Amino acid sequence: MRSWRASRYNESMKSLSPYIETLRKAGRRLTRARLCVLRVLESEQRHFTSSELLRAVAAQDSSVGRASVFRALDLFTQLGIVRPTYIGGQMTPSYVLMAGGHHHHVICNICHAVFDFDNCSLEALSLTLEDELGIHIEGHLLEFYGRCADCQAAAS
Repeated sequence: MRSWRASRYNESMKSLSPYIETLRKAGRRLTRARLCVLRVLESEQRHFTSSELLRAVAAQDSSVGRASVFRALDLFTQLGIVRPTYIGGQMTPSYVLMAGGHHHHVICNICHAVFDFDNCSLEALSLTLEDELGIHIEGHLLEFYGRCADCQAAAS
């Protein structure tokens, strides 16, 4: 049983390695709560409100407290591991994992459906902005707004 747990732990750590490296470079400890929050965010690859994240973390490890989840979210936001987004006029943010330092989505203005996409062609723009503004760009969150196919059809 011990070796199964160890191999399962090692497998989950491999996928989390870029985020763990970010924590290590910042001199932060790899606490049980931080690792649990990272695993939840990565395993589901979606936008989480803080209450959704609390429920998901509790389902995975009931020993991780509410305050620890919020502290992890604050730290991850400071380090650029996650970013808060306010989709559809929400008053509370959804948090999204910034895989590779960036995240992209299209949001329907009518039904507020969120469509994530991976195609990032912003390298040239990032370099131009770095040169023009004298800033080192470490990541980005790109949002497009429009009408999804269902809402277009409903309007016709």
